[in-house]
Amino acid sequence: NAAGLDKNGDALYPLSKLFGYLKPGTVVVSARPGNTGLRVAVDEKAENIFNAQGFPSKGLEYFIENLQDYYHKNGRKPLIPSVCGLPESAENLRRAYEELETLLTRINPYADGFEWNPFSPNTAALVALRTPAEFKRSAQLIKSIIGKKPAYVKMGVYKTEEQKKEWLALAKAFYDGGGDGLTAVNTDKVPKEQIPVKEWGYEYAGKSGTHLQPFRNKAIKDARTEFPEKFIFATGGINSAEESWKALQFADALDGYTPYTFKGFGLIIEMAQGIREKLKETGYKTLKDFLRIRKF
Repeated sequence: NAAGLDKNGDALYPLSKLFGYLKPGTVVVSARPGNTGLRVAVDEKAENIFNAQGFPSKGLEYFIENLQDYYHKNGRKPLIPSVCGLPESAENLRRAYEELETLLTRINPYADGFEWNPFSPNTAALVALRTPAEFKRSAQLIKSIIGKKPAYVKMGVYKTEEQKKEWLALAKAFYDGGGDGLTAVNTDKVPKEQIPVKEWGYEYAGKSGTHLQPFRNKAIKDARTEFPEKFIFATGGINSAEESWKALQFADALDGYTPYTFKGFGLIIEMAQGIREKLKETGYKTLKDFLRIRKF
């Protein structure tokens, strides 16, 4: 499952019966209500969701309690929490790193890896973290605490060739700092004029769902071409067996959130059956064989 589906780790055990790994969060240190006005809008026909939630969270201590409870369950699945330290402002990043260190240190005993999420489209101060220097610094901090466990970064959308160069430079910097892979792509930032409600009270929103499909496909292909050995999670509008198979041409694993709000968790069975049929058609016995042998 993708970050956002279980922000506070409230459903770790039941979700572990559905998914092969879990990405709870995004976790922040202090409890925060997020934006207080209307912050979610839905386009049911196009299967897109707009949100300006503003990082609502019950905080680290609440999350740790849920982790501790889940950690002792039988048959638990790998846990890759999504985390982010929040800057005080675009000019002052000190708190972001202090919080990131706190999150990593407290959660690490229960985690199998981490996903750093600096691309929330509704938190303006995070933009200051999106430079090669900060990506490398963040990866170095993460790896200094979690050691050999994998570290991933969740990347946003790009739309132009110049943005693509910047995007790949960020990924390279994260890898230069010791990072192990990335997740593509996070929600797209769109102006309020595109949101299908009149009373939207924010200048922007994050748009997720089918809207992300072309951006996701391009990003994972470009990432695979540029960094062929790095691990890739694909996410963004994977709402069918066809979309899941398309993503697996370049990605190693699939994340999802928005599609399940429209289609329910039966979508997992639909995608698994479709992938099984595709493997049979192409002569592969298992998905593991396909991922090992596929050619880019």
